[in-house]
Amino acid sequence: MMRNTLALILIALTSTIAYGQKDVTNAYAFNDKGKYEEAAQAIERAITNEKAMVKEKTWRYRGNIYMNISQDSLLFIKYPNALNTAIESYAKAMELDPKGSYKTEQIQGIDRAQIIANNKAGTYYSTGNYKRAAELFQSSIKAAGAFGIVDTLGIYNTALCHEKAGMIPEAIDGYKKTGELGYQVPNVFLFVANLQKQQGDEEAALQTLADARKVYPREQSLIIEELNIYINRGDFELAKTNLELAAEQDPTNELLWFSLGTISDNLGKADEAQSAYLKALEVNADYFDANYNLGAMYFNKGVEKVKVANDVPPRETKKYDAIMTEANAAFQEAMPYLEKAFEVNSTDVQTIRSLRDIYARTGNDEKMLEMKKILDGMEK
Repeated sequence: MMRNTLALILIALTSTIAYGQKDVTNAYAFNDKGKYEEAAQAIERAITNEKAMVKEKTWRYRGNIYMNISQDSLLFIKYPNALNTAIESYAKAMELDPKGSYKTEQIQGIDRAQIIANNKAGTYYSTGNYKRAAELFQSSIKAAGAFGIVDTLGIYNTALCHEKAGMIPEAIDGYKKTGELGYQVPNVFLFVANLQKQQGDEEAALQTLADARKVYPREQSLIIEELNIYINRGDFELAKTNLELAAEQDPTNELLWFSLGTISDNLGKADEAQSAYLKALEVNADYFDANYNLGAMYFNKGVEKVKVANDVPPRETKKYDAIMTEANAAFQEAMPYLEKAFEVNSTDVQTIRSLRDIYARTGNDEKMLEMKKILDGMEK
């Protein structure tokens, strides 16, 4: 009786082993005939067999089958994770092939899967199916990961697709990862901050920008974005304090001084604004924005003086003349800064208009006509 039982067990084991091998053989045959779904069904049975599941070829065949499925438009809809399955299968085949006997086929399979994933992702992106595009870019990331490579472009593209798909938390995580990897920086930090603002979390946005500025202290876009948040909130004093601390820590950063000047200007603190702009120009005499803003401050001061003078009664000529003298002095102060701004950027319309008006007010007809000629040429 015991002998018969043992014989039955051996027969059962033999049948199970044979069954697993048969599924692998059938899977290969179905795949060769283009019957990919039947091949997939057979190979899925095979990988549950304890003998078949430890063989390299079982997983390599599985990779080949799902690669073919990924290129069949109808089957790919039914098996949307086919590329991931193929990549995982090739990676498993590599693991079971320590001697590298089929290394070329395994590598080629993964490379091919990554190419297909990126191409299909691009197609879905162009048609507006951003969620599906993101899934396929993630397949590209998985393919690179099989070789221990970080697909930074894939991570960035996935985050972009998540953003366009309205999957904001996923987009934020993706952009943060991109930034950590040093890809598309510092712009990705702006993307993160803007998305955080969209979610109503301005504090998180400010923290993102503050952290980014520690790494990129001279990046104007980060400073301006941080300022914009403070300005929109009406926190001019807080913005000013924040910039003063930053400028003290990095006194050779003209962007910080310029931004401090802008905030002080908004607060109506003209003397502090002037001082900050001058410090920016001490660092970089060719800084267009600082030259223009400082020139504009003096110019506006002159314009205000002219308005005051125009309100003086006609009989008070001495008072009128005194105020106009102050106005002309302000225009004279504005002139060298605006001229420097024009030297740096000769196509800025506001600078040219300001110089035209200053030259007209100070009696420099030749230069006034020169600026007028430039403006006329721009307007044609």
